[in-house]
Amino acid sequence: MTTQTFALDLRQPFNLRMTVESHGWCQLAPWHWDGERLERTVRIGENAAWARVHQHSEDQLVIETSSSSTAAVSESVARWLQLDWDPSEFLALCDRNDPDIARFIRSGGGRFLRGDTFFEDLIKTVCTINTTWKQTKSMVASLVALGDGLFPEPEEIQRIGPERLADECKLGFRARTVDTVTDQLLQDQAIQTDGSAHGDMVDYDYLISLKGIGPYAASHTMMLMRNFETLPVDSEVSAYLRQQGFDPKYAQSAFQHWGKYRFLGYKLKRIVDKANWIGD
Repeated sequence: MTTQTFALDLRQPFNLRMTVESHGWCQLAPWHWDGERLERTVRIGENAAWARVHQHSEDQLVIETSSSSTAAVSESVARWLQLDWDPSEFLALCDRNDPDIARFIRSGGGRFLRGDTFFEDLIKTVCTINTTWKQTKSMVASLVALGDGLFPEPEEIQRIGPERLADECKLGFRARTVDTVTDQLLQDQAIQTDGSAHGDMVDYDYLISLKGIGPYAASHTMMLMRNFETLPVDSEVSAYLRQQGFDPKYAQSAFQHWGKYRFLGYKLKRIVDKANWIGD
């Protein structure tokens, strides 16, 4: 098997480790992260390939892949690492609100690791609902195993069906949610067949309208689409807010000084205070 190696120039301050360890996604299949190199299987057209990323310098990533399509792999890597994000507007807010977060952004932090598609991120989020992190990792690993090492596309989820999702992947009540949500997304043409979000149709209000998707799942998924307006309140967030003297019921107002970057301000505050949680 021939390995292609190429460089990807960075246009904004970027740190691979800060991005990969921004939350627990790096611990979910098909990701592999050894502290320096990020690797996973990736779907290129009708084929599967592997891609590995490490940071060569402050302004360059080095990518190795088994695919001959370096352009397609570059596009996938850019989505995973949110390389197209321009932090200028948020950085100006940080300079007023929190100099520590501003320094973190200038050091290359502030992005969150994502999957290949919106659909992958949404279904993985569903797998975090009312469960332990250990069980989440097991559920996602089982889904990837059914996808032959790739995260299943929407039509594959439909073929698998809720019974197998429950029995073989141990999704429990989430099996019906995953099945129903997948059907609705395709029926509404909110996603493409590969799981990419279709246009501007997917927003918080749309997600919250899907059966089984509550405020937490909708907010977390929107965060991965770089909409930070709503803080996704789960047990971990609630515990942190109580430690800071806030009632979780008023989570949104507690971070209102961050405006449309409410979630980002909260998350990065935890990171710079060394109180971050990535799923351990």
